[in-house]
Amino acid sequence: MISLIVFLALMVGSLAIIATARSLVRAIIGAEALTLAAIYAGATAGGLSMVAVAAAASVIETVMLVATLFKLAKGGHV
Repeated sequence: MISLIVFLALMVGSLAIIATARSLVRAIIGAEALTLAAIYAGATAGGLSMVAVAAAASVIETVMLVATLFKLAKGGHV
């Protein structure tokens, strides 16, 4: 039960960081906290393969997020 509470706190906190971000760096930090929550969920479930999948997905997600944010910043939208 404690692990579920920690997981939900990580998810809510990271989404709040992303929602209130005023800079690209803060949005990236929020996204990384969100992926850490996914890795934590896999680790507490006891599945090593789930942790590996969450880690691989976090790398892909980070690259896509950074590319999108910098493209928006270059266009003057952020």
